[in-house]
Amino acid sequence: MNRVTLLALIGLSLTAGNTAQVGFADNPAFTEQFEAGKHALNEGRYKDAAGALKKALKLQPDCYGCYTGLADADRRMGDTKAALEACDKAIGVATRDTTRAYAHNLKGQILMIEAHNPNQLGMAEGEFRTAIQLDRAAPTYHLNLATVLIRQSKDDLAKPELEACMAANPAPDVSKMAQALLADPRRGRESFAPDFKVKTLTGEQVSLQQFAGKVLVMDFWATWCPPCRASVGELKDLTKKYPADKLVLISVSADKDDGAWRDFIEKKHMSWLQYRDSDHQLVDAFGINGFPTYLVIDGEGIVRTRISGLNPQESVVHRLRATLEQMPQLSK
Repeated sequence: MNRVTLLALIGLSLTAGNTAQVGFADNPAFTEQFEAGKHALNEGRYKDAAGALKKALKLQPDCYGCYTGLADADRRMGDTKAALEACDKAIGVATRDTTRAYAHNLKGQILMIEAHNPNQLGMAEGEFRTAIQLDRAAPTYHLNLATVLIRQSKDDLAKPELEACMAANPAPDVSKMAQALLADPRRGRESFAPDFKVKTLTGEQVSLQQFAGKVLVMDFWATWCPPCRASVGELKDLTKKYPADKLVLISVSADKDDGAWRDFIEKKHMSWLQYRDSDHQLVDAFGINGFPTYLVIDGEGIVRTRISGLNPQESVVHRLRATLEQMPQLSK
């Protein structure tokens, strides 16, 4: 649950609950740029979002919502340093404990997601503790603190935080995560895939749970992505190499144009599971920042491999081969 699932908890920094401090409705030029940034962020156009929010900040340098939105956009573009700096600026302009707490929590999440050493996990822990001091009623803050404690093998300290999360009347998805960690703290140390339930192109309802015991390969792609289009043949080969009762392939498209998506699939005879992620539900939940991206998820739901981009020197199937050969589900 460490990397991919926690991305779902970050959400968008420009949601209604965190724009309350914006407060510049009397400035049309600012409002235009701010709304453009929010819209681009919601659509996953992070470069455009960052550009619009920076323009908004030139008009209103103390815009809290601009800084939290910019932190989200920068992180998703891979600029961790800039994201953390934006969080610090949001903390600096925050005028209420609740908004200040949110910015500390956001900074902690970025530190935890991008952590490469124990020191960064310790820094994330500090941010979550500060967020809780400022706003003890937020269940997500307790969940995040518990998760970073588990990642540091401090399971005994994590338990009361998970219990505090449950006592704070959390949303169903947060409650489910807290319950899962209480039942098995290992879920905080492994990259468990987030649960999902979607309807495929053919109308079939599929969920992560139904693939338990099988290897799941997720192909995040789009028709407008040349490397994605080039990999279709290799994905067909993958479906032929392994039996359907042992390996499942699902392609998750980021296409906005439903017609273009359907036409391409029909033309290329892509007969495996197809889903168009028009609202970026799965793209955000799995932390996808580029296309194509391939994930290999084992029978327990743990993400074993993440491959981004197309390597002209090595086929997709070949790049996945080492991981797939180690899957006990495929060796039986």
